[in-house]
Amino acid sequence: MHDRHFLTHPPRQAFRIHRQRRIALYAAFGLLLLTGAAWLLLRWLVAEPEVQAPWMAWSMKAHGAAALAAMFLLGSIWSAHIRHAWMRRRNRLAGGLFAAGTALLVMTGYGLYYFNGEDVRSITEWLHWTAGVALGLLFWLHLQLGRRVRRA
Repeated sequence: MHDRHFLTHPPRQAFRIHRQRRIALYAAFGLLLLTGAAWLLLRWLVAEPEVQAPWMAWSMKAHGAAALAAMFLLGSIWSAHIRHAWMRRRNRLAGGLFAAGTALLVMTGYGLYYFNGEDVRSITEWLHWTAGVALGLLFWLHLQLGRRVRRA
C-alpha cells in the first residue's frame, strides 16, 4: 500500500490546505501586508522624525517576524500543495506568479537588510514595495481561481 502523500497523482483533497495552516498563512501574509503598508505610510506621510522613527522600527521588526513565519509556512505546504498542484497543472499561472513574487520579496528583503549604496538600495526598495503590493493581489487571485476550480 502506498502512502498517499507520495502518490504521483494525489487525491483531490490533497490540494486543500488544512484549516489551521490556512489560518496561519492568512495571518502571516496579512501581517506582512499590514506592517509593510504601515511602514510606507509612516515613511511618506509622517514628517516628524521623533514620531516616525520608533513606529518605523517596530513595523520593520514585526514585518521581519511575519516574513520568517510566512517562509516557514510556505515550506510546510511545498510538497502537499504546491508540488502536487503543479504536477497536475492546477492553477499554475496564479500559483506560479505568486511563487515568483514571493521569491522576489525574499531576495529584495535580504537586499534591504544587507545591500549598501544609495542607488542599489533605492532600486531594491522600489522592487520590494511594488512586489509586496502585487503579491497581495496575486494571493487573492490564486485563492479565487483555486476556489473556482474546486467548485466546478
